[in-house]
Amino acid sequence: MESTPLRGPGDAAPTLDCPSGLRQPVKASVSPPRYFVPHAASPVEPVPCDASEVVHVLDAFRLEPAYLGEAEWFVCTDVVGQLQLIPGSERARLPASVQTQLAHHEVASGKPPRRLAATELFFFSPEVVEHPSNTDGFNDPVYLYGTLTGPWPGNAVTRVNGQLTVTRGDVLAGFAHGAQDAFHYVKDAESRDVPRAYHALLPGDRADQLAQGRGLVLTYPAVPAELQAHHAANGAQVASVLHTVLTQLQEDARANQGPHAIASLELPVPSRAMAVADLELRGYEVKGDLATPRPTKGGLVGKLAGWLQDETVRVPREAPPPEFLELARRVLPLLPGWPTETERTLRAHVLAGTLSPGTPVMRPTVPRAPTPPASIPPRLPTPPVRSSDWMQDFIGAHGKPGGAKPRLTQLQPKPAPRPPPAKPSSPATWQADFAPAPAPAAPARPATRQQEKAPAPPGKKPDWMSDFDD
Repeated sequence: MESTPLRGPGDAAPTLDCPSGLRQPVKASVSPPRYFVPHAASPVEPVPCDASEVVHVLDAFRLEPAYLGEAEWFVCTDVVGQLQLIPGSERARLPASVQTQLAHHEVASGKPPRRLAATELFFFSPEVVEHPSNTDGFNDPVYLYGTLTGPWPGNAVTRVNGQLTVTRGDVLAGFAHGAQDAFHYVKDAESRDVPRAYHALLPGDRADQLAQGRGLVLTYPAVPAELQAHHAANGAQVASVLHTVLTQLQEDARANQGPHAIASLELPVPSRAMAVADLELRGYEVKGDLATPRPTKGGLVGKLAGWLQDETVRVPREAPPPEFLELARRVLPLLPGWPTETERTLRAHVLAGTLSPGTPVMRPTVPRAPTPPASIPPRLPTPPVRSSDWMQDFIGAHGKPGGAKPRLTQLQPKPAPRPPPAKPSSPATWQADFAPAPAPAAPARPATRQQEKAPAPPGKKPDWMSDFDD
């Protein structure tokens, strides 16, 4: 952007070397889902769940049956973007900014949280999605690389890097069905669309295990920690994943003469700027909505090269995440054999929310010290970027000598394309660089006591209110 099973802290699992470059697991103390392969060289870390250390909320749901009397749970992220699961009884210990996110979501959604009927849950945060090329079939496998946390509930909850294998239909259905329960954030000046945190319920095991409530994987595409200033909305990441899956399906439909409804779709793009940059790298010159082949040489040779290239193409329009989710809903019934038995079994575990969750299981309560009132935490420094070299082990193992390279959907931000070189400046421009600098402004006088105590002008908010704008 692999393989030992999940282990408890301090338990080393012996491994054997294999020709593929991945180390084969031999022994496991905690079993991951069947379709998840842990990376052998990545450490297995315990998951500390501390309500006071989280910074954003991604999801809220009720678990049935209630575990230890706890019905409601919050999926949150810490300062480095790792997932944590917080029980509803710890809501008062959440930072004030996180409580504000929860209150806004509950009011904006206007409905109670959904219910999940499960005996075992895993939480997955993918960072890269691999779409293999030249595979047989239509609903082909998709490889998701990221961090798996679980199993939960349990006393040995750990996290480890690895690969989760699902199908194209699983990805489309997971996000399309989960969109109605996406987490709502407050729209700010930096948000082009209404920010949401989307999730997908994916199958981590076979249908018989899913029927028992095991192997369910709640998936939240990773958002780089440096982009989580006001929220952890992942709409851009979800749109990129759905766009690539839909593009692969369309290419297969056109190559195999069907389904015609998929082959004739007009697919938008998540980012028009990135689409223009990609066309320019492929040798096109973009003017407005049209891209024409750029001749590489002059004269007859250049004309022949232009004729051999693709004809003029239209730059796709940009669409927000809800439009890609709607396209996923439209395409799913067109997939041959959809819905599968795995899909039907998986969706049966998601139930509509109710205002009365039922009588919780009674458990002895331990007196707690009074909780101090939550306050807005100070801004934390940007954490260091984590290496993703371990993903190359999986990607290299999938490749074939001389075969087509797979498509990779990067959920991390890409650097912006370089601007065109500046035109030579006129003599008047460079001469201005030698002009004397303007005299520095006089320092402002310190405010007097009367000015410091003067009330704020009408219509202006006190300074303390601006802390909640973040």
